Amino acid sequence: MTLEELNKLWSEDSTIDDTNLGREATKIPQLHNKYYNIFVKEMLRVKKLRSELKELEQDKYEYYTGTMAPEDLKKRGWSPNPLKIMKSEVNRFIESDKDIINISLKIDYHSEIAKYLEDIVKQINNRNFIIRSAIDWAKFQSGGI
Repeated sequence: MTLEELNKLWSEDSTIDDTNLGREATKIPQLHNKYYNIFVKEMLRVKKLRSELKELEQDKYEYYTGTMAPEDLKKRGWSPNPLKIMKSEVNRFIESDKDIINISLKIDYHSEIAKYLEDIVKQINNRNFIIRSAIDWAKFQSGGI
């Protein structure tokens, strides 16, 4: 799910129909379940991407130090590294590698989605108080308190 799709979905689900607060209160568990499941999946995606990054960093270390086996190079579709890089410079090459940058950007993107989902779940948890306050306000306005 993209951030734009999530934002559109939450825009629809976040509105509270103040003409039927009872129904809105009963929707809270479903909303919580819906967004918490998406949140968990997103957190698992971030963890998977982080593990892929670690594996890729190891592969790139072997690539840049020239210790990667020819069959592993062939399996990944990489040509042998023509440069002779000092061990003290290997990290600089790894950090600026396009594959490393791309997976790091994916991790950042999905981490932001996970943070957004975490905030949505917090808002859903607070929905009881919002609905209760709306009910109290309606009672007050009608002179029923």
